[in-house]
Amino acid sequence: MLNKKIKAVFKISKKPAQNLLKLNLFFIFIFLNIWDYAVSRIFFNGMVLGILMFGPAVFLWFVGTVRAAALVTLISIFEFSVIAVFVLEGFEIGGIDTTLKSLFWFPYLIAAAVNGFWGLKIYSEYREKRVKV
Repeated sequence: MLNKKIKAVFKISKKPAQNLLKLNLFFIFIFLNIWDYAVSRIFFNGMVLGILMFGPAVFLWFVGTVRAAALVTLISIFEFSVIAVFVLEGFEIGGIDTTLKSLFWFPYLIAAAVNGFWGLKIYSEYREKRVKV
């Protein structure tokens, strides 16, 4: 019984919101630990930061409504903008010397972009269906 539930968690579903929930959880708990250890040789630091940044998105993907997708889009656009400023300022102030410090934020930037893109896509598809009917 427990084995079936565990398999259901890792199985790809037909609902994009459920897949994005799984993708964000994988990003937070697995990828960020590996990334943080590779960059700074510390465990759980990146995961805690990922939980703070992407925890609301995970909860909203779990809710799975259109309003939640719209809110994920807004949060992700804000996160993307702030992280992009961090990365660009890092390159501008330190030049090549701080490239690795700036590269630390790239996975966060990409995750925010993916959440924003898919949230916007879900919301726009809903709006198109609503207008046509």
